[in-house]
Amino acid sequence: MTSTPTSTPTTNIPVSIPAGSPRPGGLGSAHAVGAAGAPPPATLAGSIPSARTVIDRMLYGTPGRMRLLGLVAVIAAIAIGAVSASALLASRAAVERAANTAAQVVRAQSIQVELLRADALATNAFLVGGLESPASAAGYDEAISRVVTGLTTAAAAQPADAAALGALSDDVQTYTSLVEQARSNNRLGLPVGAQYLKEASAGLRTNAMPIIRQITSTNEDRAQKEFGRSGSVLLLIVGVVALVALVAVAVWLARRTHRYLNRSLTAGLVLLVVGLFAAATTITSVGSATAGVAANRYQEAVDLATVRTAANDARANESLTLISRGSGATFEKAWQANDATVTSILRTLGSGGSLPTLWSDYGKAHTEVRTLDDGGTWDQAVAKATDEGPSGSAGTFTAFDTEVSAQRDTASSDAVAQLTGLGTANPLYAIAIGIASLLAAWLIARGVGQRLEEYR
Repeated sequence: MTSTPTSTPTTNIPVSIPAGSPRPGGLGSAHAVGAAGAPPPATLAGSIPSARTVIDRMLYGTPGRMRLLGLVAVIAAIAIGAVSASALLASRAAVERAANTAAQVVRAQSIQVELLRADALATNAFLVGGLESPASAAGYDEAISRVVTGLTTAAAAQPADAAALGALSDDVQTYTSLVEQARSNNRLGLPVGAQYLKEASAGLRTNAMPIIRQITSTNEDRAQKEFGRSGSVLLLIVGVVALVALVAVAVWLARRTHRYLNRSLTAGLVLLVVGLFAAATTITSVGSATAGVAANRYQEAVDLATVRTAANDARANESLTLISRGSGATFEKAWQANDATVTSILRTLGSGGSLPTLWSDYGKAHTEVRTLDDGGTWDQAVAKATDEGPSGSAGTFTAFDTEVSAQRDTASSDAVAQLTGLGTANPLYAIAIGIASLLAAWLIARGVGQRLEEYR
C-alpha cells in the first residue's frame, strides 16, 4: 500500500528584523559574513616592516654587534681626522693672533716713545729761549705726527683698544695744545710759558702714560696667551680617545672571528696613527718655535722699547730740572730712576754692542750738566744740555736714541716676520689628514664588512 506524503502546511510567522540590519540573502549579509570570518585585506603599510624591526634584525646577534662596532669605528676614524685638522688650524690661527698682538704691543710702545721723544725735544728747545731751532721744531712735529698715525693704525688693528686709544687721543690733543701755548709764550719771553710746559709734561705722565701702559700690558697678556695656544695639543686628546676605541674594536673583532690579520682595518689604523702623530708633531714644533720667538726677538723688542722710553723720559726730566731753576730735585730723581731702568735692562740683554757705551757717554754729559747747574752756572749748564756735539748732552743722547731705535725696530720687525712665517703649512696638513681619515674610514668599513661576510 502506498502512502501518500502528507504536505505540512506552511505557517507564515512574522519575524521582527531590527532596522538597519542586513537582510538574509542580501549584499549586506554577505559583507557581514566576510567581515566577521575573513582576515583584512593586505595593505602597503602592513607589507613593509617597521624601522624598529629592521634595526632589531640588523643588530641581532654577533653580526649585529659587528655592524654596530663597525659604525662606531668609522665615526671614530672621521673624528680623529676632524680633531687633527681642527688642532692644526687652531695652532695656525693662534700664531696669526700672536703676530697681530705682538705688532699691537710694538705700536703702543712706539706711541709712548714718540710722545716722550716729543716732550724731550720740546723741553730741551724751551731752554734756548725765543725761537727754537728748525731742527728741534721739525723733530717735535715729526714725533707728534707719528703719534697720531700710530693711534689711528692701532685703533684699526685692535678694536678692543679703541676706547682706550680714544681717551689717549684726547690727552695727546690736550698736551699738544699746552705745548703750543708754552712755545708761544717762550717766543715772547714770557715766564708763564714755563708753567704751561710743566703742566703739559705733568699731564702727559699722569694721564697719557698710564693709558699706554695699560694698553701695552693688555696686549702683552694677549700675546702670551696666544703663544701658549699655538702649541696646545689638548684637542688631540679627543683623537687619542677615538684611536683607543678603534683599537678596542679591532681586538674584539679579531677575537670574535679568530682572524687576527685584517689588512684593510690595519691599513686604516696605520693611516690614522700617522695622521695623529703628524698633527701632534707639527703643532708641538710650531709651539716650540713660537716660544723661541717670544723669548728672544719679541722680548728683545719689548725690552729695547722700554729702554728707549725710559731714556727719552730721562732726557725730558733733565731739561725740566733746568727749567725749574733750582727747584727740580723731583725731576732729577726721576732721571736717576730712568737711568737705573736703562742700565738694568741693557745688562739683562747682555748687549755687548754700542748701547751701553753710548748710554754711558750720555750719563757723563748729564753729570756735567748737573755739576754746572748745582755750581750756580745755569747758562753753562743749559749750553751743555743743548750741545749737539759729540760730547754734549744733546749730541750723546741723539746718538744713543738713534742706535736703540734702530735695534728695537729690527728686533720687532724680525719677531713679527718670524711669527707670521710659522705654521703656514698647517692648512695643507689639515687637508691631507682630513683626506687620509676619510680613506681610513673606508678601509675600516671594508675590513669590518669582510669579517661580516666571512662570519655568515
